[in-house]
Amino acid sequence: MSEAPYSFIVRIADLPQTGTVFRLEPDAATRDRLARHIDVLAIHRLEAELSVRPVGEGARVTGGISADLQQMSVVSLEPFDTTIGEDVDVRFEPQADPEPTPDESAEDLERDPPDPLVDGQVDLGDLVTEFLSLGVDPYPRRPGEVFEAPAQDDDAPSPFAALAHLKDKL
Repeated sequence: MSEAPYSFIVRIADLPQTGTVFRLEPDAATRDRLARHIDVLAIHRLEAELSVRPVGEGARVTGGISADLQQMSVVSLEPFDTTIGEDVDVRFEPQADPEPTPDESAEDLERDPPDPLVDGQVDLGDLVTEFLSLGVDPYPRRPGEVFEAPAQDDDAPSPFAALAHLKDKL
């Protein structure tokens, strides 16, 4: 198993009941590891502002991430820069079947089940990595770029014509 490209551990027991806001800006070496991990050419800037608040025996992380990165266009195969932003709202619970907190309904729990809280800790680096990878377009194109299929020549022989000829020989 490979090592995570980015880790920033927060112990929930160390937080005040009102929570704490963490502003994360990974260094260049970490951004390079993240770029390889999420399969982009480069991450020029990555910022996350995440509020971590204890909720019952678990925690809730809210905030957002934004990044400037470089991807390869699937149309022209040329690199281009793009910006992504993702909102984060994740609950962490130590048990598998949590009860809704007063600010959450049972419907909220059905839509987005909580992530497991392991050893009373949340890895914000792992969360940033997850949301960053979700924000990256898997089929990136430069702005305004459109794929145009090559023109088809209706008079050209079918590629299967040679196979049909072989079948007739057998």
